[in-house]
Amino acid sequence: MPKGGDDTMHLLNTLNNGLWQWILPFLLPTAAVFCGIATRMAPLRHFGCLLKETYGTLFGKATHTKGPSQRQIFATALAATMGTGNLVGTAAAVSVGGAGALFWMWLSAPIGMLLVYSENLLGIRFRDKNVCGTPAYLKNGVGSALLAGIFSLCCVGASLGMGNMAQTNAMASALQGIGVPPSVSGGVTALLLVGILTGGSKRIGKITEGLMPLLCGGYLLCCLWLILRRAEALPGALLQMLREAFGLRAMGSGLGISAMLHAMSIGIRRGVFSNEAGLGSSAMLHCEAQDTTGHQQGQWAAAEVFADTAICCTATGLVLLTAPQGVIAYGSQDGAALLLAAFGAGFGTWAVWLLAICIALLAFATLIGWYGCGKTAFCYLFGQKNGAVYGMLYITAAFCGALGRVEWIWLLCDFCNGCMALPNLAGLYLLLPELRRLTGTCKIPENML
Repeated sequence: MPKGGDDTMHLLNTLNNGLWQWILPFLLPTAAVFCGIATRMAPLRHFGCLLKETYGTLFGKATHTKGPSQRQIFATALAATMGTGNLVGTAAAVSVGGAGALFWMWLSAPIGMLLVYSENLLGIRFRDKNVCGTPAYLKNGVGSALLAGIFSLCCVGASLGMGNMAQTNAMASALQGIGVPPSVSGGVTALLLVGILTGGSKRIGKITEGLMPLLCGGYLLCCLWLILRRAEALPGALLQMLREAFGLRAMGSGLGISAMLHAMSIGIRRGVFSNEAGLGSSAMLHCEAQDTTGHQQGQWAAAEVFADTAICCTATGLVLLTAPQGVIAYGSQDGAALLLAAFGAGFGTWAVWLLAICIALLAFATLIGWYGCGKTAFCYLFGQKNGAVYGMLYITAAFCGALGRVEWIWLLCDFCNGCMALPNLAGLYLLLPELRRLTGTCKIPENML
């Protein structure tokens, strides 16, 4: 890459270190604590009730609505949330940040549940016919069109980066392992997007509704089989995770605090990449729900974070940490290659095909899930009549992402995520009194309070 490109990467890396080592590791948990107090810890206090009212209703008869059904909204939001961040992102986090990064990813789950619950409570409260999601509570709640505009601009960037190019890059990397050139996988992905996105949210919802249960279930079963096969390595892996999370291994050399901060930074970055906690994207994904309350959408969003981080990221991390010694090349950013090595040690040569197909389908599901989020933000900035322009940008980015450098794409994703989180967190802090009021007045079952 030319020197200018290296300089840009160095600048992005410096900005990301400032955002993710010092600013957001403080702002995210602090915002979660304040939001938790304001909402009386609703998504955590009676966690069993939350699971019953979300996962427990998935197998009943779907209700007919004018827009996408609740099941379709959940599947689309889960597709946007549970993409390659659970696979490639977790692998990259463990490789670069050490085993301790997985611990900090775990910590991002309850933090994320409190944040997304609050985002949806506010998003449903302040939406109107012209604006919905996070821009709605920044503009109509905080009263700041500037904050809403900054957030929307950052959201468009994040949708093209994290929601798009990072996904197609992971897909291309995985499929290249079975002989598919990146240009071919990028071109086919772009063509498929054209056919799906023209069908609107209904078509997207139907595809994700059918795809996500099969993808998630199949992947988790594979991970469980690998972990159980190497069960004797599990206690050592958990001990290693705790030691490295707090820098205990490096304490003797005087680098303990530095090691802990590094693991914390990488873990929280990848946790947010995975569950999107604090970014404000959750409210964008749930704003199409009809005949609902903020509490209901907050519950669904919290359930998505739990499934994403506490279940899928944990499964991926434990597969890596229990892999035979010498299989994993630590220090690499190429998460797809790391996962392939871990799966190959357990499944043999056909693991290449298994993992390539799994990553490709999850990445594609995330692609179509994030489209609606980015389009809502784009249309807020430039008007509904320009929605087709965003569609063309999105399809072009999908092709370019397949051909891009993995290091550059990860740096861009981290930067866009951080910039997107800042105005959203500012809005949550400013609307804490409204959160307290909504918690006291909205229809929440007594056993949730």
